[in-house]
Amino acid sequence: MKKPSKEIVIAVASATVLTFALTFNRWKTNQAAPSTGKDIPSMQMGGIDQSPVDRVAFLQAVFEKAKPPIEISRILLSQPGSMPKDSSTKALKWAIETENHALQTLIELDLFALFKEGRETDVARNLIFNGAEYVDAPKISAFLFQQGKILIDKGLLSNPKNMELRNALIIYQSEYMNQPMQFLATLKESLLIDSNNVELHFIHLNLLKKSQQWEKAIKKCQKLVSLQPQNPYWLFETSNTFGNMGDSINAKIYLNLAVKSQKKLKK
Repeated sequence: MKKPSKEIVIAVASATVLTFALTFNRWKTNQAAPSTGKDIPSMQMGGIDQSPVDRVAFLQAVFEKAKPPIEISRILLSQPGSMPKDSSTKALKWAIETENHALQTLIELDLFALFKEGRETDVARNLIFNGAEYVDAPKISAFLFQQGKILIDKGLLSNPKNMELRNALIIYQSEYMNQPMQFLATLKESLLIDSNNVELHFIHLNLLKKSQQWEKAIKKCQKLVSLQPQNPYWLFETSNTFGNMGDSINAKIYLNLAVKSQKKLKK
């Protein structure tokens, strides 16, 4: 998959409707977009080994990619709850500074589980979206997905209409389970619950693009434009989608609209 460009966050923030998790903004896209902002991802549709991954195996896989200082390693390898909160906070600071998203998510999970720090829904979503980020590292990805699913199930049991968790569930079903029938069923149910949920429509758009259903993707782009007419990103998406269809005329029309819209935001 291509490395993402960095433009969606500014557009989304300007609209104030979306509150994507930070990890969601790191999820990858295979489409061109505006020139400023943070990353946004697209569906991989691959499926990952379903074997259970424990904490030790996860950390071993993470350490193969990046070795923390000895003190941080000791904190991470200690039994959860055996060290004070300050130790976890110190490890979290290191993970954030080094952009080690896998460790950051694990520590946030520990802080929530042990000290009720943070919001359970946010922790669940961070686990899932980071799981999608690490699909090239199966053990890391599987552990994050597995832990995230535990929290998703708990949250949806309490509130089946929680759209933040339902959206994360779709990512779990597509990226980890590779079960099209499952995530399509969840998506359809979710549209009945909230037909104007922008994040849900964005996820659906990426699914349509990945399966090259361009005409449906255009309709989805138009839906997103109608929901957030002040957000230039959806105009760029529409332009790119027309380009993928070979419709250069409409691609140029929407590109010009997107550029004008983006310039208005900067004023």
